[in-house]
Amino acid sequence: MALARTFANKPQVLLLDEPLSALDAKIRVSLREDIRNLQRELGITSIFVTHDQEEALSISDRIVVMNEGRVEQIGTPSEIYNFPRTRFVVSFVGTLNLLSGQVVDPASGKIVVGGQELRTSHALDSGDAGKQRMLAVRPEAIMLEAPANGRNTLAAPVEEVNFLGAVVRIKTRVDQSVILLDVFNDPNRHLLERGQPVALGFSHENLRVLEEGA
Repeated sequence: MALARTFANKPQVLLLDEPLSALDAKIRVSLREDIRNLQRELGITSIFVTHDQEEALSISDRIVVMNEGRVEQIGTPSEIYNFPRTRFVVSFVGTLNLLSGQVVDPASGKIVVGGQELRTSHALDSGDAGKQRMLAVRPEAIMLEAPANGRNTLAAPVEEVNFLGAVVRIKTRVDQSVILLDVFNDPNRHLLERGQPVALGFSHENLRVLEEGA
């Protein structure tokens, strides 16, 4: 009813301040789809305020991530999720592994993490040589695989294996950095065991170097 009364006035801009926060999960999903469909049909510019990341990613054309009144990043849902620029965006939107590495060859994007060499998909600033930089990679971008050309590989022991139904979340550690990865449940494959050594593979493109000081 509140939405109907609002749309009746034909506003140029509609502000929705956490309108679904008091609802249960299933109703929230249904109503957010209804709101998105109405917005598309009526063509009203809408500002949707929410702390629910899935909600923001699923209904937005553009997202503004704010921290203590300051804009951290603006972009499409894909840009915000796949290419976070600051540590706050990394920690706030989705699950992302953070690694600390030392830049050893900026021109080739070579960075060492826990004594193991990784490469980015692009050259780094020449002034980064010898510096510690924060790196990020999503759990779903990591695969259990042997070393392969054109991909980064980290050797790590398994610390925890959490069975979540369709997905199995594996916790490993490299140096002081915890690395999580998600694999689909395969009933015909034995679960990994604690302490078992594994190879973590991911593409150069999926290794993100966060902005310095972010």
